[in-house]
Amino acid sequence: MNALDLFSGAGGLSEGFWQEGFNIVAHVEKEKWMCETLKTREIYHYLKGKRESGSNESLDLYYRYLKSGATYREIEEARAPIYKKYPELKTIINTSVICKAFGDPNKESDTHSFSEICSDIYRAKEIHCSKEIDVVIGGPPCQAYSVIARHVQKRNQDDIKVNLYSYYLQILNEFKPKMFVFENVVGLLSMNNGEIIRKIKSAFETEGYILLRLDNGTIRENVFNATYFGVCQNRKRVILIGIRKDIVKKLETAGKTLNFDFSKYRIYEFQSESEFTTQSAIGDLPELQAGENEDHLLYEYMDRQPNDLTNFQKLMRMDSIGVINHKARPNIERDKNIYRLFIKKIYKRYCDLPSDLKTHLKQDIFEDRFRVHFAHEIPHTIVAHISRDGHFNIHYDINQCRSLTVREAARIQSFPDNYKFEGPRTAQFVQVGNAVPPLMAQTIARAIKEKLKEIEEL
Repeated sequence: MNALDLFSGAGGLSEGFWQEGFNIVAHVEKEKWMCETLKTREIYHYLKGKRESGSNESLDLYYRYLKSGATYREIEEARAPIYKKYPELKTIINTSVICKAFGDPNKESDTHSFSEICSDIYRAKEIHCSKEIDVVIGGPPCQAYSVIARHVQKRNQDDIKVNLYSYYLQILNEFKPKMFVFENVVGLLSMNNGEIIRKIKSAFETEGYILLRLDNGTIRENVFNATYFGVCQNRKRVILIGIRKDIVKKLETAGKTLNFDFSKYRIYEFQSESEFTTQSAIGDLPELQAGENEDHLLYEYMDRQPNDLTNFQKLMRMDSIGVINHKARPNIERDKNIYRLFIKKIYKRYCDLPSDLKTHLKQDIFEDRFRVHFAHEIPHTIVAHISRDGHFNIHYDINQCRSLTVREAARIQSFPDNYKFEGPRTAQFVQVGNAVPPLMAQTIARAIKEKLKEIEEL
């Protein structure tokens, strides 16, 4: 089954589909470092496939790449031994990862025309020997739809980013997949008093797709919390799933149900021995002090017996030889003093801090400036703002007294430990904060796969 990933980001959505056996024909993503992360992940899945075919050396090449400690300036040099062993791989990943932005190049110099990007996708299809695209996945950049962005920047429906979904529609028209998955922030539902989501839904119908009802009996249709899919994080997202109208008619004729009850696909059943808490997600990772470690070096796990690990931690460690992207931000003493006060729960709001610890005049805006991921609570939502500072993502351990590392944030997002984020640390944080949690994506992929199998049987 073939998938096309649009607005891919760091690949959280496609990772879930990979785990369910989908062939990701192409990723379309405009950001350089996200594309490098996608290429590294393409390498991993290619080499993993070779191992499953009987080549024991394959994943060792990937592990050697992780051990190299290659910085973002040394990526190609570090990948060279892999390309030497598998020269076809360089062509595959450079074709499959399309590092371009949709737009009108006559108006925006850093964009590419729809026809140019389509040509790139057709080349990717050819190199993957894929006759058709079964499912299109992805969602336009969510910042334009977020409530905060609308408040601070006062964007409107004419904003270019708001209308990026039109390119998603054009891709559906061009490749006519059997199904699609459109993911975005909950703010999309309230934007312009619901006008944008109504416009999007109507446009999908016009393109020849029926939106399926997604119902688990507990939360409102199309809005899902990542915790429902086995992710240790409170993270709500809008999920729209569509299926081509001609296929709908065939399914109805065959007496097949058109809607999804995601309770059938819940991954959390495999991890139910532990609660969804920050400690159960990241408590096994190496302890650090502020400023400790380096961004791209691989570090050994803390010495733990298998019985001391939660099932979630075991899952994250699978096919991993250590911890990467585990560099702690340096913190000034004032910030560390504030962290201690919040970890101890002496203060809960920025405005309540002693005056000598406050630096902002508009205290009401920064009421939640500092927030702890407490050990025995479900982590709150990881967002891209973590790239600016770590104050909203404080580690629960007062002895470490620091903000989360990229790896800890990635764990909370359910990225496996062998998933390397490329680029400077700021770019790594953005990638993690903007991502779809892979375990959430895997559950969606499982539902899509079952529906596609029903379609094949018609």
